[in-house]
Amino acid sequence: MRSTLLLVAPLASLLLPLGSAQNITQTSSVSFSPTPVSTSVPSPTVPLNSSVVGQDQYPPVQYLCNGGLNTTYCPGVLLQDVELAGIFGDSKTFVDKPTNGTLNDTLAAFAALPANVTVGEIETFVEQYFKGEGLELSQVQLEGFNPSPAILNNISDPIFKAWTSIVNSYWTLLARETNQSALCNGQCESSLIPLNHTIIVPGGRYREIYYWDSYWILEGLLSSELYDYAWDLLENFMDLIDTYGFLPNGGRKYYLNRSQPPVFIQMLDAYVKVTGNATILERALPIAETEMQWWANNRTYNYTSPFTGQTRLVAHYAVNNSAPRPEGYVEDYETVTGATPALDETGRADLYAELATGAESGWDYSSRWCKQPLLNLTDNNPALRTLNVRAIIPVDLLSLLAGDHALLANLYELYANSSSGDNSKRNGTSSGNSTSQVAYHRQRAQAFTDSVLDLNWDPAKNITPSEVINNEAAALNVVSGLRFLLGKYSGVPSVATLLATGLNWDFPNSWPPHVYTSIKSFEALGRAVPNATVLSNTTVSFGEVAPGQLGLQEADLQPQPSSTIGNVTLQIEEANGKPWPLALSIEFANRYLGAAFCSWYSTGGAIEGLLTQLPLSQLNATGTYTGGQTGVMFEKFNVTDTDAAGGGGEYTVQVGFGWTNGVVLWAAGQFGQYLPAPTCPLIPIVEVPNNGTATGSNGTTSGNSTTGGGVNATSLFVGYRIPRK
Repeated sequence: MRSTLLLVAPLASLLLPLGSAQNITQTSSVSFSPTPVSTSVPSPTVPLNSSVVGQDQYPPVQYLCNGGLNTTYCPGVLLQDVELAGIFGDSKTFVDKPTNGTLNDTLAAFAALPANVTVGEIETFVEQYFKGEGLELSQVQLEGFNPSPAILNNISDPIFKAWTSIVNSYWTLLARETNQSALCNGQCESSLIPLNHTIIVPGGRYREIYYWDSYWILEGLLSSELYDYAWDLLENFMDLIDTYGFLPNGGRKYYLNRSQPPVFIQMLDAYVKVTGNATILERALPIAETEMQWWANNRTYNYTSPFTGQTRLVAHYAVNNSAPRPEGYVEDYETVTGATPALDETGRADLYAELATGAESGWDYSSRWCKQPLLNLTDNNPALRTLNVRAIIPVDLLSLLAGDHALLANLYELYANSSSGDNSKRNGTSSGNSTSQVAYHRQRAQAFTDSVLDLNWDPAKNITPSEVINNEAAALNVVSGLRFLLGKYSGVPSVATLLATGLNWDFPNSWPPHVYTSIKSFEALGRAVPNATVLSNTTVSFGEVAPGQLGLQEADLQPQPSSTIGNVTLQIEEANGKPWPLALSIEFANRYLGAAFCSWYSTGGAIEGLLTQLPLSQLNATGTYTGGQTGVMFEKFNVTDTDAAGGGGEYTVQVGFGWTNGVVLWAAGQFGQYLPAPTCPLIPIVEVPNNGTATGSNGTTSGNSTTGGGVNATSLFVGYRIPRK
């Protein structure tokens, strides 16, 4: 008999009333067509009579779900046996499956399985007692959808403009609401945290709402003028904070032991700035206080600076956890139990905590968190066994918290001065309390700023302190590394690190959040140096990079393969003659939109009446095309190959994709007037007029002719692939 705890009464619900997502097929149509939920079928990779591994060592009880009570999705005997049976290719699949019947019935059936359970017995158990993942939410048509938001008027190039309109339509593919008929209501058990309002999911395996993804999703919703859904997103987050006292990593109960980078206040600020609607602050201000208090209570401490001897307020990511992450159970188990020499119980608990903490950082995983990141470039586990996340005081987390407190002070002042705040007496937002809260948050913002400048600041490497104000030489020093990377690599050079380790957040992967923050940093420098000059060249040589800024010598940097640079233009004419902060923003926006567009086009994208789909033979040659696709949006990109997605990490690259779409819409709205026609290095896009003569677009060539790429009613753009070496 299996050893598991049976419950004698239904569990009390911890939840709000809503839920998750389903697999999606991208389409270039703006019309709504619900996508059927597709669910995973068990597919064991070993003989069915094989014993499930790990039956001699189970994790201790975890309190992240239902106060430590036994559930199907929390670390314990049932979850471990199912996950280590290897019947699903992704650890997240099983923990997203609701049970077929009550939790008690499910646990009783599991307890009845024989000792030394086999893979086949686990497969049969799961097929009989669990439903498909993603059933609790259904796709929803957006009300008031605007197919032509104002940002489209800001985009000069017709291909980029039409493609951005298609990306604008993808919100419908990612919008979800509760499937009331699929909610458990005590009759089954689910890991979903139901929510009260429409949600936008990232896509792919991410079937539920996620914390820091939602910041860039919100920016996209605002760019798409979907203000009601931006409000819904913020209301959902406020409901979560009301219920749990903080914002969990994502909308599943197995995420309740960790958060993610604290961007909720940044989201509030963005919403109010774009919409001018401050009424949300009546509820949001005290809730933002609650979140900041959670970070103060659980993730901050005082640290004595080794440089100045001053006591500094600092923060770190730190998850209390001693078991594999449910959504990454197999990967974590293999990382921990495969260590040589074998870890004792304390060592196992510490490494499980580090793995969960890396996930809280959002950068799961990166060499920045590892003591020895280059132990094995073909196997991530040796490096992951050296994770040291909890001991690191991250400059970006301190900067986020400094910004949160500064923005919260501003929002208190805005609310106090608005008609919305005239008569407010709710939870500390009256005028008297508001004044004291403004002072408190200004003090906290300054404390975190002082910590950055004392502990993390190197004049050549980080943020923009007072010494950069009106000091163009110092400001240019700050961006020297990014200028070098812009000239070295053909893709968008907002890479998290320059070490090629195979980890998810390392080279050559370039992520939308980092593109966004790079551009925001250029804008901040533009404000710090309002009379910035025009540079003759936006790129610099390695010798002109501030010493130590990139962390590697030039000879240690990964090369730019000649086979993937194709016909890419490393600098565009549209950035010429602009003050350098704007020129760099234009260059980065162009590279990012190019990466998103070209990888979309290389996976079957087409624009009716304007851009034809690549021939099927060429699409199949990419190795990333699935029959019937009409272009996908990847979660990350490759800095050395504009036509390709990123890779590496513990799961396959995901498509959807919420934050990618959001940053596309934001960047197109901000910089679309400067962007030339897209240049896909290995997929030249050519214009075919009605006379049938193919001429190149944006300086690309086909045969012996080139053109500026004008479009008329009788012309069409087509592409052809240059074979990769």
